[in-house]
Amino acid sequence: MSKSSKEHKFHLVFESAEEFDSTFTRRGAETGLFFKSNRELVVGDGVTIQVSIKGIRDPVFLQGRVVWRRHRSGGPKMPAGVFVGLVDRDRARLDAIVKFLKSPQKANRRQHLRFPVQLKATYDTSKGSFPSEIRNLSKGGAFLRCMGPLLTVGARFPLDLSLDDRGGKRVPLDVKVAWIDYFEDTQGMGVVFVKGQIQLKKVIRLIGNLEKNLKKNKSLS
Repeated sequence: MSKSSKEHKFHLVFESAEEFDSTFTRRGAETGLFFKSNRELVVGDGVTIQVSIKGIRDPVFLQGRVVWRRHRSGGPKMPAGVFVGLVDRDRARLDAIVKFLKSPQKANRRQHLRFPVQLKATYDTSKGSFPSEIRNLSKGGAFLRCMGPLLTVGARFPLDLSLDDRGGKRVPLDVKVAWIDYFEDTQGMGVVFVKGQIQLKKVIRLIGNLEKNLKKNKSLS
């Protein structure tokens, strides 16, 4: 898919995890979903989809690009809309997301809303410091996409996090490994922030801004 400078945001609501699952067309690298839309999108445009499942508190965020678009309705079974192909990372974790959502007790266990981000970070290990990227962020923790070694669950280590997408405003944090993703396309660590750190106030302030943007996008939807 060709890249485009335009980015679009959608909010889709499903009655159940089963309905969400049935929406996807699974064709390897062309895995994605079609949904109704009259927006003027172009093939290659970037898309962020906020998915809400009724009865499940936390939304799911997916990213992809426009593969094709139906400009006009061809009847009840062929509405105007767009087909979005998922990026490699989200395509690789789609089955895990569906499985998670179909277990409501697990899906409602999270205490904090998670937001998709792309923030630079550096983490320290006994083998040295390694660059990484924060892919989602909440008041309680984050997912760290790792370019270096993975630590063990329960390991505590320092993380140097940038609070903007330009790599500035670095904040030193103390974190602990909660879970590990070994999949090649999404390799990384889910970490929780150690409580009581003064620097966490800066992270919570950033989360507040992300929450405001989320509410704004919901109202636009």
